[in-house]
Amino acid sequence: MEKKRILIADDEETVRTLLIETLKPYDYEIDVAENGVEAINHIYKKSYDLIITDYMMPKMDGLELTRRIKARYPSTPIIVITGDGPVHDLLKSGATACLQKPFSLSKLQNMVKIILSKEI
Repeated sequence: MEKKRILIADDEETVRTLLIETLKPYDYEIDVAENGVEAINHIYKKSYDLIITDYMMPKMDGLELTRRIKARYPSTPIIVITGDGPVHDLLKSGATACLQKPFSLSKLQNMVKIILSKEI
């Protein structure tokens, strides 16, 4: 069985590292991007089973990133992590789920497992 591919987009290195370490036990193939522009470049080069993105990032925020991904790849699930972002707008733009900061790592793990189990 092929490994599920996840792209993590977050401008904070500590958060990217935390997310990688949280998901590492599940043997996913994980790539990282420091901002939305870098994430788009990754997505245009290879497909992902899930995108996890921060809302507040330089160059392109999570809302714009979600809109661009959904315009080109409408079936790609996206989890947006936000402190005080516009959850309604994010969901309306195609985000599969929003995680409000602070969130539990087990909640993230469960959310990822549920979303990826729906993938064929």
